[in-house]
Amino acid sequence: MARVAMKPDMNIESIPWITAEGMLDLVKLPIDSILRDTLSPEFERFRSGCVLLGSMAGSGRAEAGVHLVGLMQYFAADLERLAVVADQLSHFRHESSANALLGELRRVKSSNSTRRYLDQVLRSVTRLPKHLVNAGLEDLAYDSSFSAKMRAKFLNALDSIER
Repeated sequence: MARVAMKPDMNIESIPWITAEGMLDLVKLPIDSILRDTLSPEFERFRSGCVLLGSMAGSGRAEAGVHLVGLMQYFAADLERLAVVADQLSHFRHESSANALLGELRRVKSSNSTRRYLDQVLRSVTRLPKHLVNAGLEDLAYDSSFSAKMRAKFLNALDSIER
């Protein structure tokens, strides 16, 4: 939880998402404006909204994680925004998150322009629980439609999860 700066005359008890200690309670934080931020044309506003949704998803707010999964489709052609979403999906420890990330590894062909994005997706996959991603990574690692280099990356990812 993050400490919130409060004005001296503010009554903490009147704000349900601020704890008595002055910390932000992500479970109670209103989500509507954050969802709007993730659709903003301003990149920093978008990024901040996604980071907050990732934190909320990690705190048990399933609706935040579901929105992040949906953003993978919404921004399917924007690799810069997709990289932010992929990074935050690692906090949503759910099958839908794993499927979205593994699906991106199949959907986006590796090239000089997509390599950084795919590396981010793979890092996010390795932060998810093994039972959610193991079978999918194994399938990718032995799929001959991928280059030997990509298959090696998938195998390395499998090894890193097992530690």
